[in-house]
Amino acid sequence: MAPSSKPAAAVDPEAVLSHTFPEVSFAYDERDVALYALGVGACGADAVDEKELHFVYHRDGQPHIKALPSFASLFPNKNSNGLGFVNVPGLNFDASLLLHGQQYIEIYKAIPSRTNAVNKVKVAGLHDKGKATILELETTTYVKDSGEVLCMNRSTIYLRGAGGFSDSSRPYSYASYPADQVSRVSIPNLAPSAVYEDQTRQSQALLYRLSGDYNPLHSDPMVAQVAGFTRPILHGLCSLGFATRAVIKKFCNGDPTAVKSIFGRFLLHVYPGETLVTEMWLEGQR
Repeated sequence: MAPSSKPAAAVDPEAVLSHTFPEVSFAYDERDVALYALGVGACGADAVDEKELHFVYHRDGQPHIKALPSFASLFPNKNSNGLGFVNVPGLNFDASLLLHGQQYIEIYKAIPSRTNAVNKVKVAGLHDKGKATILELETTTYVKDSGEVLCMNRSTIYLRGAGGFSDSSRPYSYASYPADQVSRVSIPNLAPSAVYEDQTRQSQALLYRLSGDYNPLHSDPMVAQVAGFTRPILHGLCSLGFATRAVIKKFCNGDPTAVKSIFGRFLLHVYPGETLVTEMWLEGQR
């Protein structure tokens, strides 16, 4: 994606879908894994939490700290210098109107606490919504040495002001994955199986951004005001990390490898310092 100063821009679907992304290699280690865990609230209420200390410390002689599965949500940032967008020919937009709408993650192998990895990216979806364009980017991450697949991220990005590039009676829509793979959220009409509350810190977004998401919307007061917020907001993926932690704590006895897939839809903003309440319903292994 190429940011533009214009509030609206043309989209060339052929150019977007035919674009071949370069592979991106990156590495991380235990410091990155621990910093991420702290950024999504691990041990925030209790520094010796028995179900979370192993995310930030070699507890009881464990050889490696454990990585939260949502740590994988950081991997697409390696393709975008941490600003949330990458260059796609044929797609121009006003960067200040970009919104991260959804994130879907599949975990194929326990996320290691250190590795050298490679990202392969493709456009998985492109949809004209009239006033906005929806772009879906699919990032598959491999262990560099062995070629093993670690995980897949499908990021859904709303580009406000960049829609209307097709006939409104037959709006353009493309998806590379089967319709039954579309993630949906259905809240049961029952009392939650568990509820977990987390008080975020006033500095939560500033801590989380150190894991590689440097969008100034989450740190710069002026940028936040231009985007319509009274002050910088929390990253959506940070909120998703808080929710993932809550599930692991309540249903997985602190074991991060029990989580195989994660889906989050970002509907409302969160200001750092607010309380996040995670309501959970257990349906079999889901």
